Amino acid sequence: MGTKNIDISDEAYSSLNGLKRNDESFSETIIRMGSGTPSRTSRLRLVCVVLWGYCFVVWLYVIAYQLRYSWGVYDVLAWWLPIRMDYLAEIMFTLSLIFALIAATNPSTKHYKSD
Repeated sequence: MGTKNIDISDEAYSSLNGLKRNDESFSETIIRMGSGTPSRTSRLRLVCVVLWGYCFVVWLYVIAYQLRYSWGVYDVLAWWLPIRMDYLAEIMFTLSLIFALIAATNPSTKHYKSD
């Protein structure tokens, strides 16, 4: 493996030095930061954002259904799935809140935090 010399500013050096782990070289740090493979926390965050969106849309659908058909509050979701619409709305709202909190508390990949 060959080597190259590069010029970077003092600010860039201190930023790179802050990202460098104790057991790795600067080259390994640059390779790790530019690898492009998503970390485990970023995949968890993506899954939580998708699940939050799904739960939130289902919750909005149930609310719209109940506004359109006021007697439909006690309707079951389907004949093969006897969950009342009001219970479904409560479940979906709670799940969307949980997934939003999980996604908000996981670090973003933009900050390059180590796992």
